[in-house]
Order: sequence, then C-alpha cells, then structure tokens
Amino acid sequence: MKPRQPATTRRAVVTGAAAATVAAGVTACAAPGDGETYDFIIVGGGTSGCVLANRLSADANVRVLLLEAGGAGLSPLIHVPAAVGRVMSNPDFSWVYPAEPDASRNGRPDRYPSGKVLGGGSSINGMFFTRGQRADFDDWAALGNAGWSYADLLPYFKRSENSEIGDAK
Repeated sequence: MKPRQPATTRRAVVTGAAAATVAAGVTACAAPGDGETYDFIIVGGGTSGCVLANRLSADANVRVLLLEAGGAGLSPLIHVPAAVGRVMSNPDFSWVYPAEPDASRNGRPDRYPSGKVLGGGSSINGMFFTRGQRADFDDWAALGNAGWSYADLLPYFKRSENSEIGDAK
C-alpha cells in the first residue's frame, strides 16, 4: 500500500474562530486525495473564510481548499429567521462560547454564539445585517486611515448586498 502524501500548499490562511481553535492546538484533517496540491488552504469556513475562498477561487488557475469544522449549514433552521434563538444556542450550529459570570446578570454567565457551520456567524444571525455607522468609518479616516471613510467603503458595501426594496444609500 502506497503511503499517503499530505496535501501541499504555498500559503495557508487561518480565519475567525478557527484561529482560536488552531491556537489552542486543535487540528482538523481533510482527505483531499493523495498528492493534492493547493495554492491556498483556508482554515475556517466562516464569513471571512468563505469570502476569501470565493475571491481566490475566481482565478481559474488557483486551487483553494476551504476547511470547516462544522457542518454545511443546510438545516432548515438556519434559513428561517424566526429560528435564530434555536440556532444560536444549538451546539450543532454554534460554538456557544461561555463568558465569565456577570454580576449584572446575578452572577450568571452569558453564552456567545459563534457559527459552527459553513458561513460562520453570518449563517446563524437570523439574516440580520447592518453596515455600521457612517460616523465611525469617517472617524477612522480622520485619524489617518486613508480609504476607510464611509464614502470610500460604500461601493464595497453595495457590492456585497442584495435588497429587494431597492438601492441603499
């Protein structure tokens, strides 16, 4: 029997919650096939990992492997906004990280959802979206961060949005 050769890559990218998982020493394994070669291996199929994989794979000459610890996100619960409470607290869909006990909550710890499915937090957020406040972006630009004003970023926001009620300003 021929020994299995590991997949090789020139670059690896770790995103989102996967970065904490890798830092904690947890590794994920995939079986892409003997001798498979990738230009990029993205660890973490959350929001940023999926966007990055999509952008990189737009080049037909680039091979991208996207690794996700959770499922594919095909459950009907993920696609029904009213089920957001069930999804965010369900360990099948969320890492449900515990926080420290909070005195303002009578010593009870909160739980913080973090998507454990392809698409990450954007898959379990009940289809809610907000851009952020114009003033925050403009303040960043005023502090010397060229290209971070609301006006500079607006074309990118619009590029990632799709609304049935018309063009957002």
